[in-house]
Amino acid sequence: MKKLYVAILFSTLFLAFNLFAKAQIKEPDFIGESYIIKIDSSYSKLDKSIGNFTSGMSFSSNSWNALSLEVDGGKAQTRIAPAEKIMLIVRAVDNNSDPMSIITIYKFNAKKNKRTVVVSKDNSGTVMKSRTNSKEMIKFDGSKYGSSSYILDLGHLKSGEYGVVVSNPNSKDEKRVIVSGFGVD
Repeated sequence: MKKLYVAILFSTLFLAFNLFAKAQIKEPDFIGESYIIKIDSSYSKLDKSIGNFTSGMSFSSNSWNALSLEVDGGKAQTRIAPAEKIMLIVRAVDNNSDPMSIITIYKFNAKKNKRTVVVSKDNSGTVMKSRTNSKEMIKFDGSKYGSSSYILDLGHLKSGEYGVVVSNPNSKDEKRVIVSGFGVD
């Protein structure tokens, strides 16, 4: 009985937190911009960086021609404790699409001066398969937020560096890739 009471209390507090957070937090200003909702219902903007695509041989992914997304800097400035549940608000062009079709959250391989993730590998002409790489993509639950944003529940993530990328389904000519970054200590 006591466990049921605690579960009901926790669920009620979680629902109240989500309703309070939704009522108080405005949508991010620009497409691709992301906010993290903190445990005290406040929020902060994630770091924004311009991502660069590079291609070439990748020993780590066993590929003759891998496409990687690279961000300068070994660590994001926005840091999160590993015990925290991670909730993000991400601005898109609109919120009519399934968020998983236009928002990608990557776990980066962090080095001293850069963060990278293999996005796809092309092994045509070899016995290995060519494919997009979803191994480093983080799953999330998403729902509409405001008029053109989504609220994403990432749950608890392992220590590491992460980046949020929003694609524009209405544009066939995306100029630059904006990566909103954060790290879990």
